[in-house]
Amino acid sequence: MIFNPLDPAVLSDPYPHYRRLQREDPIHWGASGDPQRDGCWYVTRYADVVTALKEPRLGREIWRVQPEQTGVTVNNTQRPLDELSKGWMVLRDPPAHTRLRRLVQHTFTPRMIERLTPRMTEIVHHLLDAVIERGEMDVLRDFALPLPVTIIAELLGVPLVDQPLFLPWSQALAAVIEFEQNAAIGAAGSRAVQELADYLHTIIAARRRAPQDDLISALVTLEDEGQRPSPEELIGTLTQMLFGGNDPVVHLIGNGLLALLQHPAQLARLRADPALMETAIDELLRYDSSVQMTFRYVLEPLELGGGALRVGDLVAIVMGAANRDPAHFPDPDCFDVARRPNRHLSLGQGIHYCIGGPLARAEAHAAFSGLLARLPDLALTDAPLIWRRAVAVRGLVALPVRF
Repeated sequence: MIFNPLDPAVLSDPYPHYRRLQREDPIHWGASGDPQRDGCWYVTRYADVVTALKEPRLGREIWRVQPEQTGVTVNNTQRPLDELSKGWMVLRDPPAHTRLRRLVQHTFTPRMIERLTPRMTEIVHHLLDAVIERGEMDVLRDFALPLPVTIIAELLGVPLVDQPLFLPWSQALAAVIEFEQNAAIGAAGSRAVQELADYLHTIIAARRRAPQDDLISALVTLEDEGQRPSPEELIGTLTQMLFGGNDPVVHLIGNGLLALLQHPAQLARLRADPALMETAIDELLRYDSSVQMTFRYVLEPLELGGGALRVGDLVAIVMGAANRDPAHFPDPDCFDVARRPNRHLSLGQGIHYCIGGPLARAEAHAAFSGLLARLPDLALTDAPLIWRRAVAVRGLVALPVRF
């Protein structure tokens, strides 16, 4: 058995394939999307996934053991992207990761999310107002995609007139952390990085002169242990915030709404009892997680679940498989909006636990509350559902609905 996550059958429904791996080869050496690599380890059982997420010998900084691999793209001539990625917290290990994470922790607070929640609701209703007379929409294009991009742009303090710029930048940057890479993806990401960095330099300079009540101003004036973040740290942190949370939230909404529409009894249960929304969001995160995998490199040799991992090997930690592990979740293929307990791994574990998780949950709460309240006759159309050729973030190409 050679597992390939880009096989069309796997893209369409990965869960039977995950289950087979869990039974037969839970630490599996399979196909890699990197043409320069002969394979990749896939970790699929819940207990092993938790161990891998917390294991310091599995890290991001591959250049520590293989100096020739310095970037996130196959084509290392993409210098703007290569350099900026060094400032992305998600691609760093301690001690750099620790410092970069502290920068963001000062700003992603419960108080900030509470203050932003009414505005999230306004944006949800604004987006629904724009489509409700049509009686149909593509949920991804018309609703799920503009929602988190608008929220993060407003949080950062981007002027309203400039917010449309962030959508193509966000999409180009999200592509560079996907499983399958090529020169075109790297070039597009590099262009987006350069344009975004130039834009952010202008905004940062303006906030240094005249701080406002926004996240960029907070980061510009922040001191951490007597030090202010460098310009490179600021640009890297802001860039990661732009793309890091958008794509997963888009497909949390898309995958989650699809699951609800495919399980009408559960949808009716949630409509009848909105107090179930919090447990429902956990189940949407578990049942068909938008974040299916995260990747690490082996920085020191180790054994995991019977597999001998070598220095430099690529490891795919498959949270999507762990979330359906029958050894941890009773009846894991059953979709239950009231499931408790629900210790899914969609937001990670360990030092890389998703710092934007509370914001993503708040966005999902506003999105699903608005959809269920405003669109009582919401239903799928007869159009075929096509899944993206992507494995790190699972999602549909489009989700057409009528109402």
